[in-house]
Parts: sequence; structure tokens; C-alpha cells
Amino acid sequence: MSEEINVYIKVNEEGAIPTYGSVHAAGCDLYASMDLVIRPGEVRIMPLNFSIAIPDNCEAQIRPRSGLSLKTNIRIPNSPGTIDADYRDMVGVIVENNYNNANLKYEILRNPEIINELKENYVETSLSKYLNKSQELKILEDIIYLDKKGNPYGTIYIKKNERIAQMVFCEYKKAKFIDHDNPAEIGENRGGGFGHTGV
Repeated sequence: MSEEINVYIKVNEEGAIPTYGSVHAAGCDLYASMDLVIRPGEVRIMPLNFSIAIPDNCEAQIRPRSGLSLKTNIRIPNSPGTIDADYRDMVGVIVENNYNNANLKYEILRNPEIINELKENYVETSLSKYLNKSQELKILEDIIYLDKKGNPYGTIYIKKNERIAQMVFCEYKKAKFIDHDNPAEIGENRGGGFGHTGV
């Protein structure tokens, strides 16, 4: 079992203490403190409603959960997000819905069952009607599908208490930058740049 560190936490209303899913789990699960709607292309902050104090030589990294990344379009765009040891405010997770409605027709090619889902659970409309604007631009003629709550196809609904990310605690070293005329002379110079060792 890995060495433990002391992390002091204050959990506010609607927040939850992070939990480890197994004995050897490196990351502790973080829980949504509220329901959150994320439409395609939107970036939102999910407040976790807790604050922490961690040792001076550590950082907390916010990372995606593999299941969410595989099965949904939820992404953590700044992954890994860093919580510094001197940060004491409320912790939150930046979440993005990277679904692209332009890909809907290709999804239907892969899975024709989506057609039935659209017929049964969505209303077809134009972008101009959805925005309540006249068709000043041709793009406003595009068709979109709205669910029963009036949100576009691909909208993600996060429920309170869902596991939305994980947090890993890591030790780090700070750099002392030393001015030097030719850093290539220090140590071993591999040479080459991006793609030098192959794809």
C-alpha cells in the first residue's frame, strides 16, 4: 500500500468527501455537487464544494475518469489540472462537452438505431427557430434535434453525486533556473526534435 499524506478538508453543503474505489486506486473519485447541463461545445465549472490543505511539497492533480471519457463526450480540457499546496479556496472541475453535431450523420451510419431515438425523443427544428432569429445566414438553415427539455442532441446531463473526475496527489520538485550559454553541453544530448524517434 502506498504512503499516505494528511489532507485537511472542509466539506460545505452539497459537497462530498472524495473516496477511493479500491485499495490500490491511485486516484480518489470526485463527486458532482449539483445537477449540471452541458450543451455541445460548452465548457462549464462543476463546483465540488470543498476546500483542502495539502503538504507543501505536493500538488493535487485533477484527471478524467476513464469510463466517462470512453462512454461520453465529457472532457477535462486542462487535464491534468493542478491544485497547488497554497490554494485554499473551493475546488472545482472544468468540464467540456466536445460533442459535434456535424458528426450526427456519421453516427447514424455506424448505428442506425439513432434514427428511432431521434423520432421518439427529439423534435426536429432549424437553428434559426431555436435561436428565434431570421435566416440572415445560410448556416441558420441547419437542422438540429431538441430533446424533451429543449436542449440539442448531444447535451450531457450530469446528476448530483455522480463521479465526474479523479484526484491524484503527487510530490514535485521546483526548478532552479541557471543561465547557460549552451545547455546542449550539459549531460547527454539525444539530438532531434518532434517525431525524431518515429511515430
